[in-house]
Amino acid sequence: MSVVIFRMVSRLGLFVSIVLASQIVHAQAGVEDWVQHEAISADGTVIAYYVAGERRGKPPLFIVSGGPGSDHRYMRVGGSFDQLAKNRQVVTFDQRGTSRSGAVTGEPRLAQWVDDLEAVRAAVNADKIDVFGHSFGGFFTMAYAERYGDYLRSVTFANSTAASIADTKSLLADLFPDRIGDWRRIRAGLPPRFKASAISILSAMEFVDDKQADAYIDAVADFTYNIEVNNALRQDMADMNFAPVVSALSIPVLVLHGRYDPVIAPSSAWSLHQQIPNSEIVIMAATGHLPFAERPAEFVRIMEEFLAGVEQ
Repeated sequence: MSVVIFRMVSRLGLFVSIVLASQIVHAQAGVEDWVQHEAISADGTVIAYYVAGERRGKPPLFIVSGGPGSDHRYMRVGGSFDQLAKNRQVVTFDQRGTSRSGAVTGEPRLAQWVDDLEAVRAAVNADKIDVFGHSFGGFFTMAYAERYGDYLRSVTFANSTAASIADTKSLLADLFPDRIGDWRRIRAGLPPRFKASAISILSAMEFVDDKQADAYIDAVADFTYNIEVNNALRQDMADMNFAPVVSALSIPVLVLHGRYDPVIAPSSAWSLHQQIPNSEIVIMAATGHLPFAERPAEFVRIMEEFLAGVEQ
Protein backbone atom coordinates (compact mmCIF):
# COMPACT_ATOMS: atom_id res chain seq x y z
CA MET A 1 0.00 0.00 0.00
CA SER A 2 1.30 3.45 -0.88
CA VAL A 3 1.32 6.17 1.74
CA VAL A 4 -0.02 9.60 0.74
CA ILE A 5 0.55 12.70 2.87
CA PHE A 6 -0.58 16.17 1.81
CA ARG A 7 0.70 19.21 3.72
CA MET A 8 -2.08 21.80 3.64
CA VAL A 9 -2.35 25.14 5.45
CA SER A 10 -4.98 27.85 5.73
CA ARG A 11 -4.46 31.20 4.05
CA LEU A 12 -3.39 32.72 7.36
CA GLY A 13 -1.12 29.76 8.08
CA LEU A 14 0.32 30.03 4.60
CA PHE A 15 1.15 33.69 5.15
CA VAL A 16 2.79 33.00 8.51
CA SER A 17 4.76 30.05 7.11
CA ILE A 18 6.12 32.14 4.26
CA VAL A 19 7.17 34.93 6.63
CA LEU A 20 8.90 32.51 8.99
CA ALA A 21 10.63 30.71 6.14
CA SER A 22 11.85 34.05 4.79
CA GLN A 23 13.35 34.88 8.15
CA ILE A 24 15.09 31.52 8.27
CA VAL A 25 16.71 31.96 4.85
CA HIS A 26 18.37 35.16 6.02
CA ALA A 27 19.10 34.24 9.63
CA GLN A 28 20.06 30.58 9.63
CA ALA A 29 23.82 30.22 9.84
CA GLY A 30 23.91 26.44 10.08
CA VAL A 31 27.02 24.29 10.17
CA GLU A 32 30.13 25.90 8.71
CA ASP A 33 32.59 23.01 8.96
CA TRP A 34 32.02 21.25 5.64
CA VAL A 35 35.36 19.57 4.98
CA GLN A 36 36.58 19.03 1.42
CA HIS A 37 37.99 15.67 0.33
CA GLU A 38 38.79 14.00 -2.97
CA ALA A 39 37.72 10.68 -4.47
CA ILE A 40 39.00 9.07 -7.65
CA SER A 41 36.33 7.83 -10.04
CA ALA A 42 36.61 4.71 -12.19
CA ASP A 43 38.16 6.58 -15.11
CA GLY A 44 40.61 8.50 -12.93
CA THR A 45 38.58 11.72 -12.69
CA VAL A 46 39.01 13.56 -9.39
CA ILE A 47 35.70 14.20 -7.63
CA ALA A 48 35.63 16.82 -4.88
CA TYR A 49 33.26 15.96 -2.06
CA TYR A 50 32.30 17.63 1.19
CA VAL A 51 31.36 16.20 4.58
CA ALA A 52 29.56 17.84 7.49
CA GLY A 53 28.35 16.35 10.75
CA GLU A 54 29.12 13.07 12.46
CA ARG A 55 28.05 9.54 11.55
CA ARG A 56 26.37 8.93 14.96
CA GLY A 57 25.85 5.27 14.09
CA LYS A 58 23.71 6.16 11.06
CA PRO A 59 24.45 5.85 7.36
CA PRO A 60 25.45 9.18 5.83
CA LEU A 61 22.93 11.24 3.90
CA PHE A 62 24.21 11.79 0.35
CA ILE A 63 22.97 14.90 -1.44
CA VAL A 64 22.78 14.54 -5.23
CA SER A 65 22.22 17.95 -6.77
CA GLY A 66 20.34 18.78 -9.93
CA GLY A 67 21.30 20.39 -13.18
CA PRO A 68 23.05 18.69 -14.78
CA GLY A 69 26.03 21.01 -14.78
CA SER A 70 24.98 22.97 -11.69
CA ASP A 71 27.16 24.08 -8.80
CA HIS A 72 26.01 21.86 -5.92
CA ARG A 73 26.17 24.75 -3.47
CA TYR A 74 22.71 25.92 -4.53
CA MET A 75 21.45 23.08 -2.34
CA ARG A 76 22.84 24.80 0.76
CA VAL A 77 20.88 28.01 0.35
CA GLY A 78 18.47 28.27 3.27
CA GLY A 79 20.61 26.09 5.54
CA SER A 80 18.41 22.99 5.43
CA PHE A 81 21.25 20.52 4.97
CA ASP A 82 23.40 22.36 7.50
CA GLN A 83 20.57 21.76 9.95
CA LEU A 84 20.32 18.09 9.03
CA ALA A 85 24.07 17.76 9.54
CA LYS A 86 23.62 18.57 13.21
CA ASN A 87 22.09 15.11 13.73
CA ARG A 88 23.82 13.00 11.09
CA GLN A 89 26.67 13.00 8.62
CA VAL A 90 25.82 14.69 5.32
CA VAL A 91 27.90 14.25 2.16
CA THR A 92 27.69 16.28 -1.02
CA PHE A 93 29.95 16.56 -4.05
CA ASP A 94 30.82 18.53 -7.16
CA GLN A 95 29.64 16.63 -10.19
CA ARG A 96 32.31 16.22 -12.86
CA GLY A 97 32.71 19.26 -15.04
CA THR A 98 31.65 21.59 -12.21
CA SER A 99 33.42 23.55 -9.48
CA ARG A 100 36.42 21.68 -7.99
CA SER A 101 35.89 18.29 -9.61
CA GLY A 102 37.74 17.21 -12.73
CA ALA A 103 36.64 17.89 -16.28
CA VAL A 104 34.47 15.51 -18.26
CA THR A 105 36.52 12.90 -20.12
CA GLY A 106 35.20 11.99 -23.56
CA GLU A 107 31.52 12.26 -24.33
CA PRO A 108 29.46 12.93 -21.18
CA ARG A 109 27.51 9.83 -20.17
CA LEU A 110 25.28 9.36 -17.15
CA ALA A 111 27.21 6.17 -16.38
CA GLN A 112 30.24 8.34 -15.57
CA TRP A 113 28.20 10.31 -13.04
CA VAL A 114 27.07 7.06 -11.44
CA ASP A 115 30.68 5.93 -11.10
CA ASP A 116 31.50 9.26 -9.47
CA LEU A 117 28.84 8.83 -6.79
CA GLU A 118 30.01 5.29 -6.16
CA ALA A 119 33.60 6.54 -5.80
CA VAL A 120 32.50 9.00 -3.13
CA ARG A 121 30.52 6.32 -1.29
CA ALA A 122 33.58 4.08 -1.26
CA ALA A 123 35.79 6.96 -0.15
CA VAL A 124 33.68 7.65 2.94
CA ASN A 125 33.61 3.90 3.67
CA ALA A 126 29.84 3.61 4.06
CA ASP A 127 28.22 0.20 3.65
CA LYS A 128 24.80 1.84 3.33
CA ILE A 129 23.74 5.36 2.37
CA ASP A 130 20.57 7.43 2.40
CA VAL A 131 20.36 9.34 -0.88
CA PHE A 132 18.55 12.62 -1.52
CA GLY A 133 18.25 13.39 -5.23
CA HIS A 134 16.95 16.78 -6.34
CA SER A 135 15.54 17.40 -9.83
CA PHE A 136 18.02 15.79 -12.28
CA GLY A 137 19.63 14.37 -9.14
CA GLY A 138 16.57 12.13 -8.82
CA PHE A 139 17.12 10.68 -12.28
CA PHE A 140 20.81 10.33 -11.43
CA THR A 141 19.81 8.43 -8.27
CA MET A 142 17.66 6.05 -10.32
CA ALA A 143 20.68 5.28 -12.49
CA TYR A 144 22.76 4.67 -9.36
CA ALA A 145 20.06 2.37 -7.96
CA GLU A 146 20.17 0.29 -11.13
CA ARG A 147 23.87 -0.51 -10.71
CA TYR A 148 24.57 -0.05 -7.01
CA GLY A 149 21.20 -0.51 -5.35
CA ASP A 150 22.60 -2.80 -2.68
CA TYR A 151 24.25 0.21 -1.03
CA LEU A 152 21.00 2.14 -0.66
CA ARG A 153 19.19 2.21 2.67
CA SER A 154 16.63 4.83 1.61
CA VAL A 155 15.98 7.31 -1.19
CA THR A 156 14.31 10.69 -1.31
CA PHE A 157 13.24 11.91 -4.74
CA ALA A 158 12.80 15.67 -4.33
CA ASN A 159 11.18 17.63 -7.17
CA SER A 160 12.58 14.83 -9.27
CA THR A 161 12.06 13.94 -12.88
CA ALA A 162 9.79 11.04 -13.68
CA ALA A 163 11.31 7.64 -14.39
CA SER A 164 11.90 8.80 -17.97
CA ILE A 165 12.68 12.24 -19.31
CA ALA A 166 9.94 11.81 -21.92
CA ASP A 167 7.35 11.40 -19.14
CA THR A 168 8.59 14.43 -17.20
CA LYS A 169 6.22 17.35 -17.61
CA SER A 170 7.21 21.00 -17.27
CA LEU A 171 4.72 23.78 -16.62
CA LEU A 172 7.01 26.73 -17.31
CA ALA A 173 5.38 27.66 -20.61
CA ASP A 174 1.87 27.24 -19.18
CA LEU A 175 2.44 29.24 -16.00
CA PHE A 176 4.80 31.87 -17.38
CA PRO A 177 3.75 32.56 -20.97
CA ASP A 178 4.99 36.13 -20.52
CA ARG A 179 8.51 35.00 -19.55
CA ILE A 180 9.13 31.74 -21.37
CA GLY A 181 10.19 33.40 -24.62
CA ASP A 182 12.82 35.51 -22.84
CA TRP A 183 14.07 32.46 -20.95
CA ARG A 184 14.43 30.41 -24.13
CA ARG A 185 16.37 33.20 -25.82
CA ILE A 186 18.68 33.58 -22.83
CA ARG A 187 19.31 29.83 -22.61
CA ALA A 188 20.11 29.59 -26.32
CA GLY A 189 22.75 32.30 -25.96
CA LEU A 190 24.51 31.03 -22.83
CA PRO A 191 28.30 30.48 -23.10
CA PRO A 192 29.77 27.09 -22.11
CA ARG A 193 30.40 28.39 -18.57
CA PHE A 194 28.20 31.05 -17.05
CA LYS A 195 27.33 32.60 -13.71
CA ALA A 196 23.99 31.84 -12.08
CA SER A 197 23.16 35.53 -12.31
CA ALA A 198 22.74 35.00 -16.07
CA ILE A 199 19.71 32.75 -15.48
CA SER A 200 17.97 34.73 -12.75
CA ILE A 201 14.82 34.79 -14.89
CA LEU A 202 14.58 31.01 -14.48
CA SER A 203 15.47 31.11 -10.78
CA ALA A 204 12.68 33.61 -10.12
CA MET A 205 10.15 31.26 -11.71
CA GLU A 206 11.21 28.42 -9.41
CA PHE A 207 9.77 30.12 -6.31
CA VAL A 208 6.33 30.95 -5.01
CA ASP A 209 7.51 33.76 -2.75
CA ASP A 210 9.30 36.69 -4.41
CA LYS A 211 11.36 37.55 -1.32
CA GLN A 212 12.62 34.00 -1.10
CA ALA A 213 13.46 34.11 -4.80
CA ASP A 214 15.43 37.33 -4.37
CA ALA A 215 17.38 35.89 -1.44
CA TYR A 216 18.20 32.77 -3.44
CA ILE A 217 19.25 34.69 -6.56
CA ASP A 218 21.60 36.85 -4.47
CA ALA A 219 23.08 33.78 -2.75
CA VAL A 220 23.93 31.88 -5.95
CA ALA A 221 24.82 34.83 -8.22
CA ASP A 222 28.52 33.97 -8.53
CA PHE A 223 28.16 30.19 -8.83
CA THR A 224 29.40 28.86 -12.17
CA TYR A 225 27.35 26.46 -14.30
CA ASN A 226 28.28 24.23 -17.24
CA ILE A 227 25.78 24.28 -20.11
CA GLU A 228 27.86 21.85 -22.20
CA VAL A 229 27.39 19.15 -19.58
CA ASN A 230 23.69 19.95 -19.39
CA ASN A 231 23.13 19.68 -23.14
CA ALA A 232 25.22 16.52 -23.54
CA LEU A 233 23.58 14.64 -20.68
CA ARG A 234 20.12 15.61 -21.86
CA GLN A 235 20.91 13.82 -25.11
CA ASP A 236 22.33 10.79 -23.30
CA MET A 237 19.30 10.52 -21.02
CA ALA A 238 16.64 11.11 -23.66
CA ASP A 239 15.78 7.45 -24.23
CA MET A 240 16.45 6.10 -20.75
CA ASN A 241 13.56 4.71 -18.73
CA PHE A 242 14.06 3.65 -15.12
CA ALA A 243 10.48 2.51 -14.52
CA PRO A 244 11.63 -1.11 -13.94
CA VAL A 245 14.26 0.13 -11.49
CA VAL A 246 11.98 2.28 -9.36
CA SER A 247 9.16 -0.26 -9.38
CA ALA A 248 11.58 -2.82 -7.95
CA LEU A 249 12.71 -0.62 -5.03
CA SER A 250 11.97 -2.34 -1.73
CA ILE A 251 13.67 0.21 0.53
CA PRO A 252 11.96 3.21 2.16
CA VAL A 253 11.31 5.90 -0.46
CA LEU A 254 10.03 9.44 0.02
CA VAL A 255 8.74 11.37 -2.97
CA LEU A 256 8.84 15.04 -2.01
CA HIS A 257 7.59 17.80 -4.29
CA GLY A 258 6.59 21.45 -4.25
CA ARG A 259 2.91 22.00 -4.96
CA TYR A 260 3.68 24.83 -7.38
CA ASP A 261 6.83 23.54 -9.06
CA PRO A 262 6.77 24.90 -12.64
CA VAL A 263 10.01 23.19 -13.69
CA ILE A 264 8.80 19.65 -13.00
CA ALA A 265 5.06 19.27 -12.57
CA PRO A 266 3.76 17.57 -9.40
CA SER A 267 2.06 15.06 -11.69
CA SER A 268 5.53 13.66 -12.41
CA ALA A 269 6.02 13.10 -8.68
CA TRP A 270 2.62 11.44 -8.41
CA SER A 271 3.49 9.10 -11.28
CA LEU A 272 6.78 8.21 -9.60
CA HIS A 273 5.00 7.58 -6.30
CA GLN A 274 2.50 5.28 -8.02
CA GLN A 275 5.33 3.25 -9.55
CA ILE A 276 7.21 2.68 -6.27
CA PRO A 277 5.60 0.17 -3.89
CA ASN A 278 5.07 1.46 -0.33
CA SER A 279 6.53 4.86 -1.15
CA GLU A 280 5.46 7.93 0.79
CA ILE A 281 4.61 11.19 -0.97
CA VAL A 282 4.63 14.65 0.55
CA ILE A 283 3.38 17.60 -1.48
CA MET A 284 4.65 20.76 0.19
CA ALA A 285 2.30 23.70 -0.07
CA ALA A 286 3.48 27.23 -0.90
CA THR A 287 6.72 26.13 -2.50
CA GLY A 288 8.11 25.56 -5.97
CA HIS A 289 11.16 23.74 -7.33
CA LEU A 290 13.44 24.39 -4.34
CA PRO A 291 11.53 23.55 -1.15
CA PHE A 292 14.71 23.20 0.92
CA ALA A 293 15.48 26.88 0.20
CA GLU A 294 11.93 28.24 0.17
CA ARG A 295 10.53 26.56 3.29
CA PRO A 296 13.57 25.20 5.15
CA ALA A 297 11.96 24.70 8.57
CA GLU A 298 9.17 22.53 7.18
CA PHE A 299 11.55 20.76 4.83
CA VAL A 300 13.92 19.82 7.67
CA ARG A 301 11.02 18.53 9.76
CA ILE A 302 9.78 16.34 6.91
CA MET A 303 13.23 14.93 6.25
CA GLU A 304 13.93 14.29 9.93
CA GLU A 305 10.61 12.46 10.30
CA PHE A 306 11.24 10.33 7.24
CA LEU A 307 14.79 9.42 8.24
CA ALA A 308 13.70 8.68 11.81
CA GLY A 309 11.15 6.25 10.39
CA VAL A 310 13.85 4.57 8.30
CA GLU A 311 15.93 4.08 11.45
CA GLN A 312 13.15 2.35 13.42
